[in-house]
Amino acid sequence: MVRALRSWWHDIERWYIAVGLANLVLGTSSVLIPLSVAKTFGHSVGSLGVLVSLVSLVGVLGSLVWGRLSDAAHRRKPFIILGYAASGLCFLGVSLANSFYQLAILNMLLNFFWVANASVTVLVVIENSNEGSWERRISHLNQIGALGWVLGLAVGSLWMQWMPAMFGELEAIRVLFWAMGLMGLVASLLAILTIPRTVPQFTQRKFRGMLLAMGNFISERARFSPLHLYHRLHPRRVIAQLNQSEGFRPGTKLFFLSTLIAFVGLGFFGIPLPLLLSQKFGFPSSTVFFFFLLQHAGIVLAYPFASRRIHKSGNRYVQMGSLWVRLLLFGGFAAYLAFFGESPPLAVLIAAFIVYGITWSYFQLSGIALTSRLASEKNRGLALGLYNAIAGTGWILAGLGSGLVAGHAGYSLAFAIAGGLLVISLGVLLFVPDPALVDNEERTQRIPLRRVRLGRAAQGTSRAQTSHRSRPNLKHPKAAS
Repeated sequence: MVRALRSWWHDIERWYIAVGLANLVLGTSSVLIPLSVAKTFGHSVGSLGVLVSLVSLVGVLGSLVWGRLSDAAHRRKPFIILGYAASGLCFLGVSLANSFYQLAILNMLLNFFWVANASVTVLVVIENSNEGSWERRISHLNQIGALGWVLGLAVGSLWMQWMPAMFGELEAIRVLFWAMGLMGLVASLLAILTIPRTVPQFTQRKFRGMLLAMGNFISERARFSPLHLYHRLHPRRVIAQLNQSEGFRPGTKLFFLSTLIAFVGLGFFGIPLPLLLSQKFGFPSSTVFFFFLLQHAGIVLAYPFASRRIHKSGNRYVQMGSLWVRLLLFGGFAAYLAFFGESPPLAVLIAAFIVYGITWSYFQLSGIALTSRLASEKNRGLALGLYNAIAGTGWILAGLGSGLVAGHAGYSLAFAIAGGLLVISLGVLLFVPDPALVDNEERTQRIPLRRVRLGRAAQGTSRAQTSHRSRPNLKHPKAAS
């Protein structure tokens, strides 16, 4: 065990530490921002939903902009430094904000500049190492990012446990934002000192397998986590691939529809959840942080098991299983709130958040795998990029809808709608073909074509031999006679 840890640490690049610190900052803010909406600025869950939608929209647009700029500039490092520095400055600004509108503007700027680094971070890994080590190095990068995210939630929980007694809760939130801002600036300084110079090799963002799409498996596209669109999306090309018969396969289009519905459903549950715990159930901020720490710990621990289950049972089966478990979870919350209207027992909530995290690993990994397998080789990269864009679109729609419903009709109805959308998503998934059958059909179609080509080649050879045998040998008259 000790030897394995030493080997793991030895293989880590120095600049991964900057990535871990930046993710620590984002992990803390993922819960701190919803809490500040209610506690610092006195706004409701409806305002939180609008904020999430705006931030997600800016993140999607920013991913498209920065991906093109980084390719045009033939640089990677400046975009990572910019993303970390801007996040630090924005958090310093949030610590001084006096209104919800200032909070919204600063968070939109934060996410816009954060995706400047999100669109190139994994590319720095593959462009500074040989192809044989990509998987191992990207895995290490993911692990460091995940560790930073979980540590950020732990820092938030401990801070909000102890500091409110010294400063008061509102001042403790502001001081924590200030501390996160300084950490963001430190991460940008570490990036300046440690990230290697990179010569871009993948300016067209063509995927090699599904490695690049794995970069964001750890953070659910919830609240304020960035969207990683590693593939350069071209809107006209996307529309053409969706409309033309030579574009995306029917099964791929059905899966995209299922994914959009699923992410809207996940958002209807996940976006109001922090304020449900804080406002309706009355948990202190430290406990809210603790619940989300459990969720992300579940994500980290479940990842290797999810990967093995996908290989063993198939990605479509795992995708449907994860949605079924989340459907039961969402429906259970909706029913409990409708009948009792109070907080479930603490042990039940702990178990629910662990399951909430575990199911994310199964859902996200199987979703990426399904996209990769259902798409044809010629448009696989575009499909994987579109998968992330669809996830962001789903979260934008869910932010507006969940805030409106939870604010006016209650959390129970919002969670019931979340469950209903997962039912519809599962219904669409029933008509998505098994990727194994799609692969077999492609092989079957290729074999006759190959045989025809081989047959024609053999015919040509036979004719050539016949013609050669029937041709008279002018050099040897005896042979000719």
